[in-house]
Amino acid sequence: MPTAPVNAADKLSIASEMRHLELLPTPAELHEPAGIFQISPASSPAVPPAPVAIPVQPTARIHWVGSLADCRHPADLYADLAAGRPNLVVVDARYPEAYGREHLPGAINLPSRELNETTTAHLSRDALYVVYCWNASCHASTKTANRMEALGFKVKELHGGLETWRKQGYPTERG
Repeated sequence: MPTAPVNAADKLSIASEMRHLELLPTPAELHEPAGIFQISPASSPAVPPAPVAIPVQPTARIHWVGSLADCRHPADLYADLAAGRPNLVVVDARYPEAYGREHLPGAINLPSRELNETTTAHLSRDALYVVYCWNASCHASTKTANRMEALGFKVKELHGGLETWRKQGYPTERG
Protein backbone atom coordinates (compact mmCIF):
# COMPACT_ATOMS: atom_id res chain seq x y z
CA MET A 1 0.00 0.00 0.00
CA PRO A 2 1.49 3.39 -0.95
CA THR A 3 2.19 5.85 1.85
CA ALA A 4 1.73 9.57 1.83
CA PRO A 5 4.87 11.60 1.31
CA VAL A 6 6.26 13.25 4.43
CA ASN A 7 7.79 16.67 4.05
CA ALA A 8 10.34 18.33 6.28
CA ALA A 9 7.72 20.51 8.00
CA ASP A 10 5.76 17.41 9.09
CA LYS A 11 8.91 15.86 10.55
CA LEU A 12 9.63 19.02 12.56
CA SER A 13 6.12 19.23 13.99
CA ILE A 14 6.18 15.53 14.95
CA ALA A 15 9.53 15.96 16.66
CA SER A 16 8.31 19.01 18.60
CA GLU A 17 5.28 17.05 19.89
CA MET A 18 7.38 14.14 21.19
CA ARG A 19 7.75 13.96 24.96
CA HIS A 20 10.94 13.03 26.74
CA LEU A 21 10.98 10.91 29.85
CA GLU A 22 13.16 11.39 32.89
CA LEU A 23 15.43 8.50 33.77
CA LEU A 24 15.08 7.50 37.39
CA PRO A 25 17.64 5.49 39.36
CA THR A 26 17.21 1.74 39.43
CA PRO A 27 16.12 0.04 42.68
CA ALA A 28 19.71 -1.11 43.22
CA GLU A 29 20.89 2.49 43.06
CA LEU A 30 18.20 3.49 45.52
CA HIS A 31 18.92 0.54 47.84
CA GLU A 32 15.21 -0.19 47.86
CA PRO A 33 13.20 -3.20 46.72
CA ALA A 34 11.67 -3.13 43.27
CA GLY A 35 8.33 -1.47 42.95
CA ILE A 36 6.30 0.90 40.88
CA PHE A 37 8.04 4.13 40.01
CA GLN A 38 6.56 7.19 38.39
CA ILE A 39 8.12 8.38 35.16
CA SER A 40 6.87 11.77 34.15
CA PRO A 41 7.54 13.93 31.10
CA ALA A 42 10.37 16.37 31.71
CA SER A 43 8.90 19.18 29.65
CA SER A 44 5.14 19.23 30.21
CA PRO A 45 3.10 18.84 33.39
CA ALA A 46 -0.03 18.39 31.22
CA VAL A 47 0.80 14.74 30.61
CA PRO A 48 0.11 12.57 33.67
CA PRO A 49 2.95 10.43 35.02
CA ALA A 50 3.09 6.86 33.75
CA PRO A 51 3.70 4.09 36.30
CA VAL A 52 6.52 1.77 35.27
CA ALA A 53 7.47 -1.45 37.03
CA ILE A 54 11.22 -1.94 37.26
CA PRO A 55 12.32 -5.54 37.85
CA VAL A 56 14.77 -6.33 40.64
CA GLN A 57 16.88 -8.50 38.32
CA PRO A 58 17.80 -7.83 34.69
CA THR A 59 15.48 -9.11 32.03
CA ALA A 60 16.32 -12.35 30.26
CA ARG A 61 17.49 -10.46 27.16
CA ILE A 62 19.79 -8.19 29.15
CA HIS A 63 21.17 -11.19 31.02
CA TRP A 64 21.72 -13.15 27.79
CA VAL A 65 23.48 -10.30 25.99
CA GLY A 66 25.60 -9.56 29.05
CA SER A 67 26.53 -13.20 29.48
CA LEU A 68 28.15 -13.25 26.04
CA ALA A 69 30.80 -10.89 27.34
CA ASP A 70 31.21 -12.85 30.56
CA CYS A 71 31.73 -16.32 29.03
CA ARG A 72 34.80 -18.18 27.84
CA HIS A 73 34.50 -20.81 25.16
CA PRO A 74 36.14 -24.17 25.98
CA ALA A 75 38.48 -23.86 22.96
CA ASP A 76 39.74 -20.49 24.20
CA LEU A 77 40.24 -21.75 27.74
CA TYR A 78 42.04 -24.87 26.51
CA ALA A 79 44.36 -22.73 24.35
CA ASP A 80 45.13 -20.50 27.35
CA LEU A 81 45.83 -23.51 29.58
CA ALA A 82 48.03 -25.17 26.95
CA ALA A 83 49.98 -21.93 26.49
CA GLY A 84 50.45 -21.57 30.26
CA ARG A 85 48.73 -18.19 30.41
CA PRO A 86 49.76 -16.49 33.65
CA ASN A 87 47.18 -15.27 36.17
CA LEU A 88 44.48 -17.66 34.95
CA VAL A 89 42.69 -19.78 37.52
CA VAL A 90 40.04 -22.37 36.66
CA VAL A 91 37.36 -22.76 39.35
CA ASP A 92 35.06 -25.75 39.75
CA ALA A 93 31.86 -24.52 41.44
CA ARG A 94 30.40 -27.97 42.08
CA TYR A 95 30.33 -29.85 45.38
CA PRO A 96 33.66 -31.32 46.57
CA GLU A 97 32.46 -34.88 45.86
CA ALA A 98 31.83 -34.07 42.18
CA TYR A 99 35.13 -32.18 41.95
CA GLY A 100 36.91 -35.24 43.40
CA ARG A 101 35.45 -37.52 40.73
CA GLU A 102 36.43 -35.32 37.76
CA HIS A 103 37.44 -31.74 37.06
CA LEU A 104 39.24 -29.58 34.50
CA PRO A 105 43.05 -29.71 34.59
CA GLY A 106 44.45 -27.62 37.42
CA ALA A 107 41.03 -26.45 38.62
CA ILE A 108 40.46 -25.45 42.22
CA ASN A 109 37.19 -26.20 44.00
CA LEU A 110 35.18 -23.21 45.28
CA PRO A 111 31.46 -23.92 45.76
CA SER A 112 29.46 -20.70 46.05
CA ARG A 113 28.14 -21.51 49.53
CA GLU A 114 31.67 -21.48 50.90
CA LEU A 115 32.76 -18.15 49.39
CA ASN A 116 33.45 -15.20 51.66
CA GLU A 117 36.30 -12.83 52.52
CA THR A 118 38.01 -15.46 54.68
CA THR A 119 37.85 -18.40 52.26
CA THR A 120 39.11 -16.27 49.37
CA ALA A 121 41.77 -14.28 51.26
CA HIS A 122 44.57 -16.41 49.76
CA LEU A 123 43.43 -15.78 46.15
CA SER A 124 44.98 -13.11 43.95
CA ARG A 125 42.76 -10.21 42.92
CA ASP A 126 44.94 -9.79 39.80
CA ALA A 127 44.09 -13.19 38.27
CA LEU A 128 41.26 -13.99 35.88
CA TYR A 129 39.01 -16.71 37.29
CA VAL A 130 37.10 -18.94 34.85
CA VAL A 131 34.28 -20.68 36.70
CA TYR A 132 32.39 -23.77 35.55
CA CYS A 133 29.87 -26.32 36.80
CA TRP A 134 28.08 -29.32 35.23
CA ASN A 135 26.51 -27.87 32.08
CA ALA A 136 24.64 -24.90 30.62
CA SER A 137 21.56 -25.53 32.77
CA CYS A 138 23.52 -25.74 36.04
CA HIS A 139 23.70 -22.38 37.80
CA ALA A 140 26.38 -23.14 40.37
CA SER A 141 28.99 -21.39 38.24
CA THR A 142 26.78 -18.31 37.91
CA LYS A 143 26.32 -18.13 41.68
CA THR A 144 30.04 -18.61 42.29
CA ALA A 145 30.95 -16.04 39.63
CA ASN A 146 28.55 -13.49 41.11
CA ARG A 147 29.90 -13.98 44.62
CA MET A 148 33.51 -13.80 43.45
CA GLU A 149 32.80 -10.64 41.47
CA ALA A 150 31.15 -9.10 44.54
CA LEU A 151 34.33 -9.92 46.47
CA GLY A 152 36.43 -8.01 43.91
CA PHE A 153 37.65 -10.77 41.57
CA LYS A 154 37.74 -10.70 37.75
CA VAL A 155 35.52 -13.59 36.69
CA LYS A 156 34.20 -15.28 33.56
CA GLU A 157 32.08 -18.40 33.18
CA LEU A 158 33.02 -21.37 31.01
CA HIS A 159 30.39 -21.72 28.31
CA GLY A 160 28.59 -25.07 28.65
CA GLY A 161 30.50 -26.22 31.71
CA LEU A 162 32.15 -29.61 32.15
CA GLU A 163 29.70 -31.28 29.75
CA THR A 164 30.68 -29.08 26.78
CA TRP A 165 34.36 -29.32 27.74
CA ARG A 166 34.16 -33.13 27.55
CA LYS A 167 32.08 -33.17 24.34
CA GLN A 168 34.76 -31.12 22.62
CA GLY A 169 37.36 -33.69 23.57
CA TYR A 170 39.41 -31.74 26.11
CA PRO A 171 41.11 -33.61 28.96
CA THR A 172 39.93 -33.82 32.56
CA GLU A 173 41.58 -34.91 35.79
CA ARG A 174 40.29 -37.34 38.40
CA GLY A 175 40.82 -37.42 42.12
